[in-house]
Amino acid sequence: MKFSTTAILGMAPFALAKSVHNVAPAKRDGHLQKGHESVKISDEQLAELTRLIGVHKPSHGNINFLWVNIGGGAPTTVVGQASTVTVTETVKHEATPPPAVVTGEPGTPVEQPPPDAVVGAGGATHSVTVGGPQGLAFSPQELKASVGDTVIFTFLSQNHTATQSAFDTPCDPLDGGMDSGFQANANNTVNPPPQVAMQVMVDTPLWFYCRQGNHCGKGMVFSINPTAEKTHAMFQSLAIQQKGNGAGGAITGNAPAPDPNAPPAAPPAGTETAPPAANTGLVPGVGKIGADGSCSCVVQCSFGGFPNVAVQGRDSFGGYGGAVPMAMVGAAPAAPAKKFRA
Repeated sequence: MKFSTTAILGMAPFALAKSVHNVAPAKRDGHLQKGHESVKISDEQLAELTRLIGVHKPSHGNINFLWVNIGGGAPTTVVGQASTVTVTETVKHEATPPPAVVTGEPGTPVEQPPPDAVVGAGGATHSVTVGGPQGLAFSPQELKASVGDTVIFTFLSQNHTATQSAFDTPCDPLDGGMDSGFQANANNTVNPPPQVAMQVMVDTPLWFYCRQGNHCGKGMVFSINPTAEKTHAMFQSLAIQQKGNGAGGAITGNAPAPDPNAPPAAPPAGTETAPPAANTGLVPGVGKIGADGSCSCVVQCSFGGFPNVAVQGRDSFGGYGGAVPMAMVGAAPAAPAKKFRA
């Protein structure tokens, strides 16, 4: 995003707050955020926020867009209220129900509960970091979420989105899908950082990507409840193939294999090409550094591959006098004493 757009983002909450009333503090990460107010947004104000940063409220019903906060102590913009979702499970009782409890007049039984009962479960909160230290990536890149769970996206540097897409078209916005809009945080200078919250309303897979530049083409995608048939790795690979020319980024990898039939690339203009190295018959090797700093290597030479020791010098090998330290070889045997005649 250009600087002019970033400046507009800073003015967005103030423009929206002119015609709204403050309500209770926004609930973030499951706790009331002290010192931060929230504003209920109208359809007209949502349209203005969409124009400014690209926020889009979903219309298909599988996601409940809750709120947006562009960070830096700005008011939280409430897009939708969280829904109370009861996750039920069947609890089997014994085949023979317990005896009826008798109260009141003798012989008047109290109705027993049905053999099958349901138990409600509360929704969990999941935190997802967008960008930041991990580079062009969501962290975590995938998660399992139940119906009623809340997902909070926290946006770090530089400027990213969490935009819903379809599995087959990872880098294209889903018609009627959710879009967090561009959440700018240049060099992580916005404190607290921008956040967007949504509520998961289905147990089927949900797919997201960042629509900033070519971030999606470099593998910046996110998934909820991927399956064995449609995995997150497959979704990310499709994104790189469709919008990244088959080449991944430093985080995702997935670079294509070189074409063995392709001609060698020409050197850049103005550069000199070094002449081919002469074929000396020597093959470079790799040694191993020991714990004491010594270097060990293995070579294979013919019997006459080394110079005569008388010419080479004692305890020296390879043609350079003193190439191997004295401490690494055994001491040379003492020469026998010569006898001289008078």
